[in-house]
Amino acid sequence: MRKIILFFAVIVMSAITVTFSSCSNDLNLVEVENANDLNVAEEESIVVVSSGTRALEVPVCVDPCRDVQEVRLMAGQHHEAGKVYVVNNKEKLYVVYETTGDWKMKVIHLFVGACDKLPVNKPGNLVPGQFPHKIEFNGLQTFYYVEIPLEELPEGCLCVAAHAEVVKVVDGEIVQSETAFGEGEKVGKNWFMKFEYCVAICEDEPPVEVCYKDETAWAAGPRYVEQGNWATYTPYVANSTVDVFAGQNYLIGTATFSEVVDGKVTITLISLNGGRLQEVAESVKIQGYETPPSGNPAPGQFNTYKGNETSITVDAYPYYGIHLDAQRVVDCPE
Repeated sequence: MRKIILFFAVIVMSAITVTFSSCSNDLNLVEVENANDLNVAEEESIVVVSSGTRALEVPVCVDPCRDVQEVRLMAGQHHEAGKVYVVNNKEKLYVVYETTGDWKMKVIHLFVGACDKLPVNKPGNLVPGQFPHKIEFNGLQTFYYVEIPLEELPEGCLCVAAHAEVVKVVDGEIVQSETAFGEGEKVGKNWFMKFEYCVAICEDEPPVEVCYKDETAWAAGPRYVEQGNWATYTPYVANSTVDVFAGQNYLIGTATFSEVVDGKVTITLISLNGGRLQEVAESVKIQGYETPPSGNPAPGQFNTYKGNETSITVDAYPYYGIHLDAQRVVDCPE
């Protein structure tokens, strides 16, 4: 399965996007305010801490098995204070809290597990103080996530109760304090809520079938003979690279010549377009020439080098015949 990165990034004050891109370990810093207040639980997790229109993005591979599930984070039952995101990969489940606008978090409590294990009191109301995951922030936060190993959770569909103590801050002053929950089904007689998340089973993608065709390949240059055999030899030029063609016209690689050092030249072969050497005893055959060769070549009689190496040091010559027993990628039969 391809590696991808999950970003939770604030683009503007009231807009959140969830996007996917290629895996990277790069760190992109965009003028984060109050960097000491950022919460990063582990390096191998989803991390984006936002502040207003600025964001610190720490892209990390999470290889999710399904689309991200998103619910609103409702403060005081009627105010949308942000979002709660849930997703899982092969090993872990991630729950991400993200507040928006003027809302910020002081504390979060989180329950993820079997629905019959939800902490409730005698009237059946949720008791956030008994949720297994509790984080009290040193300062007000707009982002936090919790990761839970799947081995600690039951299989199938789970109940998620995502609680937060949030405040509304205007001009640096707290003007409103509320209890917030990830939006879902009410539990008990009050408005506290839970929602369902079904853990996805990560199935390995089947290996891509690659088919090959055996070919004869030569380093590019003049032809040995004008008619018939298309085999080519290569004039030596220090620090030069020439193409290697299979079946006369298919670019399968390159050959690079070093400078002469102590009467020796190193020839380096590089594969292109998925080409490779055949699994035979002597897939690389090289013959050096003092003068331009003529007549049909006999690679089996080449004696400057025979073997399977791709970096070969040989005696220096003005001309070389470089022959490969190669394979090129072709369409697989139906």
